[in-house]
Amino acid sequence: MIIKPISRVRHKPVALVLPGFKAVRIITDEGEKTYRGLTPTYRALKAIENHAVYTPGSLKGFIHTVGAESWTADVWRGHATSMSLDGTNLRVTSLRRTLDDLPTPMEQYLALSEVVLWGRDQGISAGSISSMAWALWRSTLSTPIDMAFDGKVARKAFYGGRQEARSGQAFTDMVTLDIASAYPYEMAARPYAGVMREVSRLTTLDPERAGLAKATIKVPTTLKYAPLPVRIDIDMIQWQFGTIEGVYTWAELDAAKQIGCTVEVSRCWAPLTELEPFTAWWEVVRAGRELVSPGASKLVKAISNSLWGMFGMTGDDRSVVRWADNAGNKAEIVSRDTRKMPQANTVHIAAETTSRVRRRMLLEGLYGHLSNDSVEAAHVDTDGLIVPARSLDRLTSRPMGDGPGQWRVKNTMSVLEVNGPQLYRYNCGPRCGVDHNGWHYVAAGVGDKAAAELFKRLPYRFTSSAVFGRDIVLPAGPAQSKRNIPQSRWDAQLVQSAVFGESLI
Repeated sequence: MIIKPISRVRHKPVALVLPGFKAVRIITDEGEKTYRGLTPTYRALKAIENHAVYTPGSLKGFIHTVGAESWTADVWRGHATSMSLDGTNLRVTSLRRTLDDLPTPMEQYLALSEVVLWGRDQGISAGSISSMAWALWRSTLSTPIDMAFDGKVARKAFYGGRQEARSGQAFTDMVTLDIASAYPYEMAARPYAGVMREVSRLTTLDPERAGLAKATIKVPTTLKYAPLPVRIDIDMIQWQFGTIEGVYTWAELDAAKQIGCTVEVSRCWAPLTELEPFTAWWEVVRAGRELVSPGASKLVKAISNSLWGMFGMTGDDRSVVRWADNAGNKAEIVSRDTRKMPQANTVHIAAETTSRVRRRMLLEGLYGHLSNDSVEAAHVDTDGLIVPARSLDRLTSRPMGDGPGQWRVKNTMSVLEVNGPQLYRYNCGPRCGVDHNGWHYVAAGVGDKAAAELFKRLPYRFTSSAVFGRDIVLPAGPAQSKRNIPQSRWDAQLVQSAVFGESLI
């Protein structure tokens, strides 16, 4: 795939829209106004059809503005990515709650406008968070670059982040540690493979180079934490002990060796060309987060964090949703033909990126660099973990701070209660409940109020979770695959799913 620097850019004015029942609030450079009634609401939406139109959170509310029959939702893996209004060129995308900390819609609009103006200075136009992420990166390229490798092989090495939780337990005197700007920092840390070729299986697996290998790995059951994920099913992985087989990056296979696993390689691919495609981009992103206000900085962060995943996108699971009634109760899903996306041969970039963060979580967070022994983590999620405060005594050999790529102490917790992966609550200290609410609730993908409700609704036996677009992670266990698990156990014990939050359908 040849990726070229961005060229022609068409700038649009910006609008922030809050949907209501037969009503809508619209904020533009001309001010803030609310419209009520079906006809006034439709006319108001049509009037901004040539704007870049955003809403702070869920897109579902738009079906109630002028009736669901007038809307079409573009859907990827069951999640609405945009909404389009019949008879207009209007297309609404979500800011994914990145500006929810700002108290009023007008303040959210001002922060959005600030980021859009900063983007214009970089030569990009307003669009969805993902489209701006891709355009911003292309704006930093000085010449076309070639990224190409067999997507079928690379996709086998593409896994989500590590998740573990000691569900149903309470802990005292804990701290949250995470890696600041983990993904963008690792993207700029060292070269990637542009084009790859197959080499001898005896090739040294250099963790500083972006190679891939198919291998059989023997993971001792005496280890506290298994080093490698195994794909159990579509969008579902598990960290396993015993003998496993798969395609992994050189960096992760090297990490497995370091903690005592045996690795036997059967096929190996090495970089034929190497690139540093994200160095200039990372400098622009870092500067952007400093140039805008703190509220706007979160949107710049969301844009930068969206880039790595775009290299792993495929045309699968794309569809549109229409409604047969204005109440939105009768949804009709129309699947689109699978088409090959431009990123079909760049999956190795996404696979390498996620593996770099998992390697650091394993060697620095759970073993080795952060401790002489494995840490008793109460909760692990992607780029952060919650451990006993006494574990901080083991950090003296590693510099800590708030700089990109550094480990930092994010929160201290006098009491922690874990309901499951990505779902817990904590008390921060003696003044907790005096200066502010008595509990701080955390649930990935939902706001603070919904997090508290979700925590109380889910049982302590809850053992896995996933935010949209990421792998579900089953609890660590012995080597297994779906084909050798009895269907009755699969249905009754391993996989019981529920969607929390507002569903489109």
